[in-house]
Amino acid sequence: MMNYWNERWLSGPGSYFHGPLGMFVNLAFWIMLVFLAVWLFQAVFSKKRTAPPLSSSAPLDVLKHRYAAGEIDREEFERMKRELQGCP
Repeated sequence: MMNYWNERWLSGPGSYFHGPLGMFVNLAFWIMLVFLAVWLFQAVFSKKRTAPPLSSSAPLDVLKHRYAAGEIDREEFERMKRELQGCP
């Protein structure tokens, strides 16, 4: 008797799980493997690097860093600097 692929639910050589559910488990396994490979590639070769933690820096140094990075403008920098130094 000939065995067709639909009678065996793709449970031939190379299949890790047998039966109807096994086809979906195999598919999920390969999708997850590809996803992890892409994620690892992006994590290793990403040009976006995180800045070193600024928690040990003084608040004024953090403010200067934000101003230098362009996160705040000059007016906001001066206002925050006055607040940090305690001047009204």
